[in-house]
Amino acid sequence: MNLVTEQGALNHVTPEQAEQTVWGVVVVGGGMVGAAMALGLGRQGFNVLLLEREAVNTDWNPQQLYQTRVSALTRASENILRNLGAWQGIERRRYHPFVAMHVWDEVTPGEVHFSAEDMGEPNLGYTVENSVVQAALWEQIAQCEQIKVLLDVKLEKLGRENEQACLFLEGYGKIRTNLVIGADGANSQVRQMANIGLDIHEYEQCAVVGCVKTELSHQDTCWQRYLKDGPFAYLAMGENISSIAWYLPIEKMQWALSLSDAEFAEQLGIASDWKLGRVVEVAERAAFPLVRRHAEHYVKPNLALIGDAAHTIHPQAGQGVNLGLLDAAALIEVLAEARDTGRDLGQFSVLRRYERWRRGDNAIVQRSMEGFDWMFKQDAALKSVFRKGFLPVANRLTPVKNWLMGQALNGREALPKLAK
Repeated sequence: MNLVTEQGALNHVTPEQAEQTVWGVVVVGGGMVGAAMALGLGRQGFNVLLLEREAVNTDWNPQQLYQTRVSALTRASENILRNLGAWQGIERRRYHPFVAMHVWDEVTPGEVHFSAEDMGEPNLGYTVENSVVQAALWEQIAQCEQIKVLLDVKLEKLGRENEQACLFLEGYGKIRTNLVIGADGANSQVRQMANIGLDIHEYEQCAVVGCVKTELSHQDTCWQRYLKDGPFAYLAMGENISSIAWYLPIEKMQWALSLSDAEFAEQLGIASDWKLGRVVEVAERAAFPLVRRHAEHYVKPNLALIGDAAHTIHPQAGQGVNLGLLDAAALIEVLAEARDTGRDLGQFSVLRRYERWRRGDNAIVQRSMEGFDWMFKQDAALKSVFRKGFLPVANRLTPVKNWLMGQALNGREALPKLAK
């Protein structure tokens, strides 16, 4: 049964109804991060309005094809989703724990192997289709009376009147709220309408993604090989099923999409050095350019940005959605504490606490990913010599390896309560 579209349990409101209420919080965007944000605030008793283009289908068919967009969820993200009640919905659908990571280089013999067993952990994270995470969150939203959902409307502009934010809807009037949260993705309308600038760096790379079936088992391991053109990764999914992430120069994006399935499978085998044998089945594939974005500000009076609306990073370590979920968890905590101490949710000093909490950590992860990308770019003989000596040494430094993986798995800064 589809809780979202059949039961009407979403507490759907019309634009006219939405205009008659002063909302505690309006969340714009119901993707994974926006849905987690709305759900967390609803569970805290806030009066929440969620704006999204269309309802998310929560039906599940275990025979359906694997989707092209997949995330590698950390322990901190798992905890957030568990504490929001959504993890059970993920378990009922489809997910895959991975217990090891193996990293190696095309031009040097060096390899690094990370193991959950060495860290005393049950796994190093989970690979989950983005649509599964979103459906599990919307399933919980449908059961939360505090959250109302407004679908199929277009935002025309943002304003501010009498210490409140106003959202003007195309073809309708305005919605008033104490706080607007922009969770509407990398090309955020909320960010643009709030005149918040971006620091942008184009990597001149693209990511080719999709799911494939291989001849050999992935052994519950994520495999990543650094190539001349960029990294190639197999992310463990189902039985002999892996999600691929193949990073190529931007000028090769159309080439990768234009290959026949047989040609594409052959190229994946070459890129992976046949680590999992032949690719025997190819599902739908997609590609997108890679761009680092960082908003000049995360907050203004009565407004905050989270997730991709605030920052995007190089996806080679799969940290994007994890950072966004930490943003949501931190902002939920800040707003709950502000309410409990009688402070205005839209007050700039309240929102600045969230920005100080998250902006530095996000910037560190962005730059770290660029550091990896730079080190493994095979554009200088000196770097090849360094990698040749570094990787074998790094593989033997078990305490250092475990510390690094622990930082990635559990989070680097003081964690929000929801992430514990």
